[in-house]
Amino acid sequence: MKRQIGAAALGLGAMLLAACQPTYDIDMSLPMKDGVWKGQSNPDDQGAIGVITIVVENGDITNTIYETKQADGSDKGRDYGKDSSGQVFNEEYYARAQRAVDSFARYSQELTDKDDPTKVDVISGATVAHSQFMQAAIRAISAAQGVEASGVDGIEIPGLEDSTKVGGSELDKDLGGTGQ
Repeated sequence: MKRQIGAAALGLGAMLLAACQPTYDIDMSLPMKDGVWKGQSNPDDQGAIGVITIVVENGDITNTIYETKQADGSDKGRDYGKDSSGQVFNEEYYARAQRAVDSFARYSQELTDKDDPTKVDVISGATVAHSQFMQAAIRAISAAQGVEASGVDGIEIPGLEDSTKVGGSELDKDLGGTGQ
């Protein structure tokens, strides 16, 4: 009896976990045409976008470059998470921002290795980057497949604004928020 209850609880837990996982509308059984393909995400609440370039050879992804551009067009890099004077105003926020920047290379490598964006793991602390990565990747792959990227706008991009409000609205405005 205890085994049955344990098995039922385990099954219920697995079902709940699966229900919480996002689903992505992409058919990876469709062939991809060789070439260089680009995709772009929707902007986050600060206007930043994810941009991806994939290279397809013999129907497989052989190279991926994913990066995020801030609203002003600059790359998110080692200065992402600093204020406009180049200072780190909050170590925790800067560390989180840099984890997101570090995730770009890992997301790129995983897509190249796995050939399927739905198999790219979410990196803790980089969920906004992952959502934008998924939108951009699905758009690029759909272009390589010659199909419409339907459903990609349904991928929710979590907000960043609250995380920039550290000690006052000027820092928020300095990082691209509304300053409210």
